[in-house]
Amino acid sequence: MKKALIIQNKYIGDVLVASVLAKNLKNIFPHIEVHFFCYNKAISILQNNPHIDKIIDFDDIELKKLSVLWKYSNYIRSEKYDILIDPYAKLQSRFITLFSKAKKRISFDKPFFKHFYTDVYIEEKLPKVINCTSIENRCLLLSPFIKDFSNIDFQTEIFLTNAEIEHAKQLMHNSGITFTKPIIIIGILGSSMDKSWPLSYMADLINVLLSNYDIDILFNFIPLQHHEVEILLEKIDHKEKIFTSILGNNVREFAAILSNADALIANEGGAVNIAKALQKPTFSIFSPHKFRKDWGCYENLYIHQSFHLMDIFPEIYTAYSPNEILKNP
Repeated sequence: MKKALIIQNKYIGDVLVASVLAKNLKNIFPHIEVHFFCYNKAISILQNNPHIDKIIDFDDIELKKLSVLWKYSNYIRSEKYDILIDPYAKLQSRFITLFSKAKKRISFDKPFFKHFYTDVYIEEKLPKVINCTSIENRCLLLSPFIKDFSNIDFQTEIFLTNAEIEHAKQLMHNSGITFTKPIIIIGILGSSMDKSWPLSYMADLINVLLSNYDIDILFNFIPLQHHEVEILLEKIDHKEKIFTSILGNNVREFAAILSNADALIANEGGAVNIAKALQKPTFSIFSPHKFRKDWGCYENLYIHQSFHLMDIFPEIYTAYSPNEILKNP
C-alpha cells in the first residue's frame, strides 16, 4: 500500500486549501494512506477529514530549532513515504524533504532548491477552472499521477459532526436567534487593520442591509478587536438586529455556527475560506494588495461573489507597484 505525506506550513486558509490534495490522492489511489504535516494551530480544520489518516502537528517557532527539525526529519524518514508533496517549500520543509527519502518528492520550480525534489512544476499565473490559483496550483502537484485534470475535485471541505452543528445552533438560540429570518454573518475586520475594509464603509453597508432586508446579523471578530466593534456599532442605526456575542471559542465552533447561517459577508480571509468549504454563499471584500486571481475561489459559481478595488479604479494598479500598494493598502 502506498503512503503519502503532505507538508503545509502557514495557517487555516493554506492548510484547508492543501487538504484538497489528500482527497484527490485518495481518489487516484483508493488504498493509499495519507498523512498531513501542519502547524498545531491549524489542526482543527482537518479534524474528522476522512481523506487524512494521520495528522502530524508542530509548533512553528519550535520547528526553527535545529534539534526539533532533526527530530521530525528522522521521524518522517522512518515512516518511509512513497510520495511527499510540499506546496509551500519553506526552509524547514525542504530540509525534511531532503532527508525523507520519499520516492516521489513534489513541489514548485523555485531557484536553488528544486534539486531536492523529483518532480517540480511552474506555478500558473492565472486560474483556469475555479477562478483561483491557490487551489489550482496545488492540484498541479498531482500531475505525476493524473493527466486529465477534469477528474480533479477542487472543492475544499470541513467535516463537522452533527453534535458540533447542534451545539452551535443551541448557542445561537440561547443568544436570541429565532431562525425565523435569514442569518447573515459579517466578518467586520480582517486579521489586521491593513487587511480590513474601513469601518465607516462597513457601517454604510450594514445600514443598507438592515434598511432593506428583514435579517439577523452576527458579527464575526476576535476578542482583541472589541474596541473596533464598539466604534462600528455607534455608526449603525438598528443595533437591535445585531448579535455580537455569538463568536465561537475556536475555528470549529465558528464553522459550526456558520453552518447554521445563510451567508457570509466578510473581508477576504480565513472566514471566507471556511464558508466556501461549507458551501455557504459568500460576498468577500478584498484588501487592495490581495488578488482575486489567487483567492477568488469558486467565483465561477453564482453563490460566491467578491469586490476588489481594481473593479472601479484599475488605473491604480498601473500607477503603483505591488510593493507600494502593500505599504499603503
